[in-house]
Amino acid sequence: MTDQPTEEVRQQLLAALNGQAPAIVCYTRCWPCQFDQHYTPPQPHPWADDEDREHAKATGRPEPTGNCACSCARQPEQAQP
Repeated sequence: MTDQPTEEVRQQLLAALNGQAPAIVCYTRCWPCQFDQHYTPPQPHPWADDEDREHAKATGRPEPTGNCACSCARQPEQAQP
């Protein structure tokens, strides 16, 4: 999101963050994990692939960063039930 939210949307976001309204959290999963081709920790597990990085470069956006949101991207002690 590059535009600032409206005041109404800002209030809704704050209410969700404070547990006063429902919220949906959409995690980003890498393409292989969407097809059950999971990584084995602790190897690096970025969600972005070459196509994502090329798109970012072509559109003047920063290179995507961050790990896949799948549980296989976390160390066993970090995994959530």
